Amino acid sequence: MKSGYMSEIPEKRRRLTAAQKKERADFKSREARTKEWLSNQALRANKLRSKDKEFHGLEREFINLQNKMLRDYEISKDIKHPRDVGTVREVLLRAFFLENRLLPQRYAVSKSSVRVASTSGHLSNEIDILFYNAFDSFTLMQRQDVYEVLPVEYCYGAIQVKSKLSKKELKSGFDNIASFKRLRRMSYSQNYFSGHSDKIQNEGFGIIFAYDTDMDWADVVAELRLHAKAYDKSVLPNAVFILSKGYFQFGDENFSSSYNSDIKEFNDITIYGIPDRQGYCLYSLYEIIFNLLKKTQTQEAFPHHYFRLPLTAGDYSYEYRFGNFAEFGHCEEHGDYPRTFTSEKLSKLISWCQTAEPINWIKATDLAYGKPGDNTEAYVRQPGDVRIYNPEGLPLTDILVADKEVMFDGKEVITKVLAFDSIKSCGLDIFIPYYYQLKEDLVQGCPKCKRRKGSSGIDSQ
Repeated sequence: MKSGYMSEIPEKRRRLTAAQKKERADFKSREARTKEWLSNQALRANKLRSKDKEFHGLEREFINLQNKMLRDYEISKDIKHPRDVGTVREVLLRAFFLENRLLPQRYAVSKSSVRVASTSGHLSNEIDILFYNAFDSFTLMQRQDVYEVLPVEYCYGAIQVKSKLSKKELKSGFDNIASFKRLRRMSYSQNYFSGHSDKIQNEGFGIIFAYDTDMDWADVVAELRLHAKAYDKSVLPNAVFILSKGYFQFGDENFSSSYNSDIKEFNDITIYGIPDRQGYCLYSLYEIIFNLLKKTQTQEAFPHHYFRLPLTAGDYSYEYRFGNFAEFGHCEEHGDYPRTFTSEKLSKLISWCQTAEPINWIKATDLAYGKPGDNTEAYVRQPGDVRIYNPEGLPLTDILVADKEVMFDGKEVITKVLAFDSIKSCGLDIFIPYYYQLKEDLVQGCPKCKRRKGSSGIDSQ
C-alpha cells in the first residue's frame, strides 16, 4: 500500500506586490457584484414561478437550504468552545442530508464521527460524516454512541467538515481523507462488466467541506496545487467545497472530474475553481455526492474477516504465524511488551525476501535439523513455500535452530529448538532467524529499556 503523502521541498511563498493585491481586490469586488446580480435574478424568477405552482424544480429548494445553512452557521458563532463549534457544524451538514431525505435509503449517514477499518489492520483517522451501506453493514466497535468503527467494504465515502478553511485546516482535511481513501478492501472478483466511461469505482470518495474562509481565492488554488503534488493521486479529495465561495476540483488541461478513475489518470494536475455566483454551491455538493454514491460499489464482508486483524507498520500489515506466542516478549523489569516492526525494518526485510528463493517449509526445517532434505513425499503432502531472511547466506543449521538446555530425567541436556519467527506480509510467508533479529535490531524490544539504555532492549525477551 502506498503512502498518501510524499515528501517534497515546499515552494517559497513570495509577498504580493501592490499590483497583485489590487488585482485580487478587483477580482473579489467583481465577483461580489456578479453574485449579487445573478442571485437577485434567480430570486425574482423563482418568486414568479412559485405563484404558478408549489414545486417547480430543485433550484429554489437548494437556494433556500443554502441560505438557511449559512444563517445557521452565523448563529453558531456564538458558541465559544472550539470542539463544540466543530460538532455543531458537523450536525448542520449531517442534518442537511438526513432531515431533507435527499438520499435513497440504502445510503446511511453516520450519526456521529466514526472511524473505518480494513482487514489489513489499518484504521482511518476520525471521519466527520461517513456514507455507508445501510442494508448490509455492521458495526465492528461501538462505545456509548460516541465512538464507532465500520468495515471499509461497506463504506461509500467521507466528508471532512471545517468551519473556516485555513491552510492548516486544509492540510488536516487532506490527511483525514487520505487516511480513509488509503484503506484497501479485501480482494474481490468483479462479476459485472463496466466500460471506462461508466465511472464505476471500487474505492471510496472523500470531500472537504467548509462554510467559509478568509483565504483569497488564488491562495486556495495555490494550496491545492501544492497538495496535489505532495499526495498520491489515489488519495486526493474528490472535491473541495467552501459554501460561501464555491468549489474546486482536480483536472488536467482538458477537463476536471470528481471520479477516482479520472483523478488517477491526470498527468499534470490543474486546479479548477467554480465560483458560486447564484447560490448553487450546496446543490453542486449534493449532485456530486449523489453521483459518487451511485457509482461507488460496496462488497461483502463477514465478521470472521475482522475477528483478529494483522499488526501494522506504516502502510504494511503483518501477522505472526505463531500467533499470541510470538506477538509479545517479557522484560523482567518492565513486564510484557509488544514485539513489533518499524515500517523501515519491515520494508527492508520484505524487499530482500521478494527476490529470495522460495523453499518448502518442511524441507527448510529438515535442513535446519541436519537432515538431507530429500523427503519429497512429505513436502508434497504438506505444501507451502516460505522465504528465509538470510542476507549473509549462512547454513540453515546455524540460523533456524539453536541449542537449549532442558531438564530430562533430572539432568540438564542440550537439545535443538527452532530459533526463528514466522510472519506473513505482502503475500509472503517469511522465516526471520533470531540471529538477524538481534544483529540488525529488526524487532522492537522493551521500549522502556530502549529509552533508558539507548538500545533496542531485545535482549530482555
